[in-house]
Amino acid sequence: MKHSVVLINPPFSLEDRYGKDMKQFGAVTEPLGLAYIAGYLVSKNILVRIIDAPAENLAGDDIIKSILTQAEEIIEISMLTPSFGVVRNLCKKIKHVFPDCMVVLGGPHCIALPEQTLQEIPEADIVCTGEGEKTMAEIAEKDKNSDFGSIKGICYRSGDKILRTEERPYIRELDTIPPPARHLLPMEKYHLTASRVEGDSYCPTIIVARGCPFSCTYCSRTFGRTFRAHSVKRIVEEIQSLVDMYQISQINIEADTLTAKKKFIKELCNALIDSGVSKKIKWTCESRVDTVNEEILRLMRKAGCWQISYGVETGSQRLLDLINKSVTLKQIEDTFKITKRAGITIRGFFMLGLPTETREESIATIAFARKLDPLWAQFTITVPYPGTVMFDELDRAGQIKSYDWSSYNTWSGWKGDGVMPFIAEGRSIEELASLQKMALRKFYLRPSVVVRFLSTVKSFHDLKKYFIGFRVLIKSRLAR
Repeated sequence: MKHSVVLINPPFSLEDRYGKDMKQFGAVTEPLGLAYIAGYLVSKNILVRIIDAPAENLAGDDIIKSILTQAEEIIEISMLTPSFGVVRNLCKKIKHVFPDCMVVLGGPHCIALPEQTLQEIPEADIVCTGEGEKTMAEIAEKDKNSDFGSIKGICYRSGDKILRTEERPYIRELDTIPPPARHLLPMEKYHLTASRVEGDSYCPTIIVARGCPFSCTYCSRTFGRTFRAHSVKRIVEEIQSLVDMYQISQINIEADTLTAKKKFIKELCNALIDSGVSKKIKWTCESRVDTVNEEILRLMRKAGCWQISYGVETGSQRLLDLINKSVTLKQIEDTFKITKRAGITIRGFFMLGLPTETREESIATIAFARKLDPLWAQFTITVPYPGTVMFDELDRAGQIKSYDWSSYNTWSGWKGDGVMPFIAEGRSIEELASLQKMALRKFYLRPSVVVRFLSTVKSFHDLKKYFIGFRVLIKSRLAR
């Protein structure tokens, strides 16, 4: 017996994530995790659809009405740590109206805290503890009154008990799962952050690999430590299908660390060049400064890469060592230089409020960002997410200030709600919130940067984007 399934991306809005002022720069991206699960369910002849609440601007009651029209028996909801409160409220609404349905939760927070999630959300029946494609198919093929103990990779209720099954092995051969079911998504409603696109043409995302072999303490490595990639043939075919279906001229190539394996990135770039895809599209990606060299960067540029996002994190070598980043400040500077020399623009990611960080080190990070001078810089406040080494260490030390998961937001300074789950000793919420805003002002309100952006204006869309950003930064200065 196969049950019908609805997969839900919960109503966690841009304002919930970024705050009132910064929401206009936030991304609404395809929930490709759900789309991958949907694609696998379709291949097993299981009836499935996706409700993407942020993209469709749906609230909880809208979702209930939608389920009423389809009467699905299994409802799976994806959850990030900061969306916990939204998901919990949605589960309550669903179970109130559909008491006999099965509610399944998945996502990074569930993987980190499966038993606790079921304890804190009593309306949920099952939590997925790993990759969801095969797990959701097995759940959908089970009778509701069956014993779920034979399904690997779940935590579930059995009477008054919460039981956890054997872990499901990661899918080693990613090509064995079908492409994400994008036909079930409102593709026209998605957009990346302004800093990740050129112009106003549509830029979808493709996931090409899972897993990260590095050991940064702030990362949960949801997909494990083994780098697993789709074949370059599959990747090129999927990109070509997006070109054909949506007439795209740019794409975001997603992986935990795209350049983790030099053999893979070289093969991918050569395949994009040889197939002619590199002449049709340009692409952006994320990487680490210690996984590239000038040869690879020039090959990436030739293959269509116009932008790389690097996680710099901090301008303090002491803190880089503390978070196990395994790079030096000099490596960062050298990689920024050769990336620019290769003709690739840079987005830099920086963290404020790391454990034991002093105000002087925060200021040093902002100064380092200005020195590196990427095209774009993002400054977030450190959040120790469940499932990370950082969270475990701070939890053991009694330094976690709040277990209200909804407060685990890296844009707290712009949200202005006065809540942060962790604050380094000697620091304050007000100071970190002020520094987060000051960092953007000090980076972007430099005459050289203003001139640089104005010189790149090619359309009214570009002009509007820069004007809105300038206005937000000036507003933050006046509001001090």
